Amino acid sequence: MQANSPVPLEPQSKSLHAFLSDLFQALDREGLRPCILRNYEGFPDVNLGNDIDFFIRPSELARAMRALGSLDGIRIVGYSERHYVACVFLEGVSPAPGIRTLHIDFNLSLSWKGLPYLTTEIVLRTVIERQAGDLNFFVPCPVHQAILSLLASLLVAGSLKEKYFPQVQQTFANGSPEAIDALRPQFGLKAATRVVNSVIDGDRRKVLNCIRPLRNSLALRSLVREPIRSTLAVVRHYTREFAIRFSPRTLETVCILGVESDRKAAVIEALKPMLQSAAVWMESDPSGLRLPLVGRSRGTVPSGETSAQEPAGWLTSMSHMVLWLIEDWLDQFIGRTNLTLRISGSSFADLLIDPKKHRYGGPMGFARLVGKLFPSPDLWILLDRAAEGSQASREALFAEAARRLEAYRSFVKTRKSYVILDASGSASTVTESAYAAIIETLTERVDRKLRNRFGSRRS
Repeated sequence: MQANSPVPLEPQSKSLHAFLSDLFQALDREGLRPCILRNYEGFPDVNLGNDIDFFIRPSELARAMRALGSLDGIRIVGYSERHYVACVFLEGVSPAPGIRTLHIDFNLSLSWKGLPYLTTEIVLRTVIERQAGDLNFFVPCPVHQAILSLLASLLVAGSLKEKYFPQVQQTFANGSPEAIDALRPQFGLKAATRVVNSVIDGDRRKVLNCIRPLRNSLALRSLVREPIRSTLAVVRHYTREFAIRFSPRTLETVCILGVESDRKAAVIEALKPMLQSAAVWMESDPSGLRLPLVGRSRGTVPSGETSAQEPAGWLTSMSHMVLWLIEDWLDQFIGRTNLTLRISGSSFADLLIDPKKHRYGGPMGFARLVGKLFPSPDLWILLDRAAEGSQASREALFAEAARRLEAYRSFVKTRKSYVILDASGSASTVTESAYAAIIETLTERVDRKLRNRFGSRRS
């Protein structure tokens, strides 16, 4: 993408009700029954969770994605797949005021380390129909819903999710034999009885003490009954987890440049709620504190000013530059559990354009050489007070700020994907333009990923 000022997206988005209605119809056309795992009590107008959890068979994923791709006015802006869940991030849905993105999970199995604690066919065979307004969909039977609400956090994350505990406790108390029978095939009678009774008693400590016995029982029983399949499932789980955690394909990066630090920070802060469901994790760095030569306590220097501090020594400066390069590359590969969207207000370009401000005292040739080795963001956004070189605006800028702005323009035009936005307008207009540019970039990138995975996603 190379543009000067993208047309902002229309702020109007589909309501949750309208979106769900369209999606359920599209799923029906694909021959799929929408099964919602949890947090559907507020449907059709309110989503009580951070996402919407569907449950489907792995063989149905391609059709589910085709149904999503057929919806008018909806953009898929993110996609991440594990063996047990496909995470999809949509733009054009407003589940709450001020939010335009929605996270949907297509759960493919209910498992721990690749070993199922509830089998897919049993859950789908016992679903019950539920109506919410004019929507009809399916949900797990009460016992299965209680089990998955408990074990999704207890077994997988090693913690107890208090949000669901009262409902789980009541369901187990009303039907403890049914709950034990549902757990027994995967965990054995002893472990199943222990966890059900602990939940009914309401003793959180006892429930947490069930984690290790449950995991051990599930692993041993799975390996004894199906040693080859279970071993392959565990190996596949860890292989894919490694790929997720150490792959740059799970990171989307946007860098916002400009001479006015306050304007950059304001735009990034305004974007955060708008993009909060455009990825699993949303990271922002509006203040430029990642620059290694500027102390964290000092912050940044206001626009148009330069630092009065002396530059660091050439050896210190060069060492910090190399450490910064290593840190940026490590950030590309380490520390993520799933798809991450990172929006930053600083980059190596800041140092190249204004080394004095960032106390760089080393050779500029070395800085430019190392700068070429930094990982490049997926999108560069320049906030330009004098877009397209307006002479009147140019004369209104301080000479130093004008020099830096011209340097930023020259820099971003050498990047593969960039936009230059007229930042002289209102804050809301600038934010809308930045949002439009980010959404366009995310959409183009995920389209390529989906074509490789599923082929054409439009019906």
